[in-house]
Amino acid sequence: MTGDAPPRRPQATFLNLGHPLQPREPAMGYAARLAALNGVDLRSLLRDMRIDVDALGRGDGRALDALANLRRPTPTNRLDLGRYTPSHAVGDKAVEVAGHRFPPGSVLTSATRVCPHCVADDLARFEGPTKARPWARLEWMLEPVRACVRHGTVLLHVEADATLRAGHDFSATVARRVLPALDRLRAEAAAATGTAFVAWFAARLDGAGDPGNWLDDVPLNAASAFCEALGISVLHGPGTHPSDLGMADLVRATEEGYRVAALGPEAVEGALDGIVGRHSFGKRGSVGHGKVYGRVHAILRANPKDLAYEKFRHVLREHAFSRLPISPGTAFLGVRLDERRMHTQRSAAFSSSRSDVGLLRLVGAEAVAEGRRLWITVEEFGKVVATVEDHLTAKDVAARTGFSVKQVGHLEEARLLAVLPEAERNAGSKRRFLRPDVDAFMARLFRNAVPVANPAEPRMTVERAAPGLRVGTVEILNLILDDRLAWVGRHTTGRRYGDLLIDRDEILGVIQGVGSADEVSEPEAAAMLVGVDPKKLWCLVRAGMLEWSPGYRPRDPRSVRALTRASVEAFALEYVTLQEAAAVLGLAPQKALRRLAEAGIADAAPYDCVRMKLYRRRDLAACRLRGDAA
Repeated sequence: MTGDAPPRRPQATFLNLGHPLQPREPAMGYAARLAALNGVDLRSLLRDMRIDVDALGRGDGRALDALANLRRPTPTNRLDLGRYTPSHAVGDKAVEVAGHRFPPGSVLTSATRVCPHCVADDLARFEGPTKARPWARLEWMLEPVRACVRHGTVLLHVEADATLRAGHDFSATVARRVLPALDRLRAEAAAATGTAFVAWFAARLDGAGDPGNWLDDVPLNAASAFCEALGISVLHGPGTHPSDLGMADLVRATEEGYRVAALGPEAVEGALDGIVGRHSFGKRGSVGHGKVYGRVHAILRANPKDLAYEKFRHVLREHAFSRLPISPGTAFLGVRLDERRMHTQRSAAFSSSRSDVGLLRLVGAEAVAEGRRLWITVEEFGKVVATVEDHLTAKDVAARTGFSVKQVGHLEEARLLAVLPEAERNAGSKRRFLRPDVDAFMARLFRNAVPVANPAEPRMTVERAAPGLRVGTVEILNLILDDRLAWVGRHTTGRRYGDLLIDRDEILGVIQGVGSADEVSEPEAAAMLVGVDPKKLWCLVRAGMLEWSPGYRPRDPRSVRALTRASVEAFALEYVTLQEAAAVLGLAPQKALRRLAEAGIADAAPYDCVRMKLYRRRDLAACRLRGDAA
């Protein structure tokens, strides 16, 4: 065979020299071995055999048939050659291998990976030219595979000397770059941390399944990408990209990701817990999801509509919703959160109507120790709040009872409502009241209340009656609580403070009281003083002839208008009115007035001052004596 292409290849052309097709050996590698065994390069062999290089690189069926016919393969060999050769249609950059579809870039075309120990085994196993003995494994062409299952070592990345448009000459590349330094490469080959992922990957290529493996029903390309991304996020920082890592690190990361993911969603969630737990969250500022989850979030975000990743998106999404303080309505990996699942300090304080100080006092200082952010699940926070659910602020009490906040303070000062001791105020720094105490207080107020549909005066609400009576709310409530009122009512619409009804006149009577023996009411004083108009008693008080009771305050309508008994009795002994004088003299008032004037008896007080005719009783006695003598 020469490098010059004959005008036409006979249909019966057959190569006598060739090694058998090996398990998972791709077409380009197989053709490279045939070329090396027959003493030519890959390009020359394909040209001489009239095989289209590009078609063979695409896995075209006719090109594969032509290659297989060079050695008259069995039907099984032909099926294996097509199964393990990467193929794609013209214009399609995605590649199909062994029934699995991989995205562009998953198959190496300008480079290969080799295991130096496998190369040494091939040299010892096969005959013929040295460069024709090593054969290319399909795994060495696939990006996710970076370790050798048989020898447990990290594969070596080998760049091709010269590439074709659809691949490269594997035998020529190994002969130039691997065989001269094989002993050194074997000695320097790094041990892989594990080969479970590669073994599982190869089994999937062969069509073998493992029902106990959580990844078994996931497309191979998505499963391998997720394993790598999860391992990178677990072992490295959130900003790490695969290009930043060496081959050994990627092997370790992929192996770790596979070990976790194969166990199921619970194991994946545990790994994600570790990722979130190691992340250093600042005291303030927003939290980027990519900065938390790293590569595993990036790979899922880059494939938002690929159904192959849906299982992984669901796990990460649920973990983020449950572990990160995401606000309702926020979209994460294509789904919006309906209800909050994790609280921050701000959202927890807002939801419980507390200040930041009160919230931290409620959850404890250890929750934010060492400058940590306060993160607490909605369920856990609900349990914490439930322990102080009966602790009410003055504002809460006002909303519950109908009193104003100021009136609640007055009730506290009057000890009608007990406030919790400061040591028990876990809900915050402000004063707190117990809900049962508040409810018991309101029940006492309404225990004897009579339902009234349309109350009419003098029955009215406490708020309406108190200003006119100049009585404080607390004073009226004490009368109700002490059962000192004969009647208490309520609007039929409810049992709040605004629904409480009292009888204004009854309140006034109770407050004023019945008086004492040393006091004389105005009607009683008018009965004791003949001829004194009750409406003019205040004139006598102003003139100093009578005295108001010490308990009477003219500007306070709650006090009884009464006079001291001593002043009334002294007035009766000292003065007489014109009416009484007329009765004593036995004359009509007008005649009595002329008689007194003729006798020279003067008024005891100016009329303009007392608004009545007053005379001294001793002067009246002298006038009477003179009248009798006449």
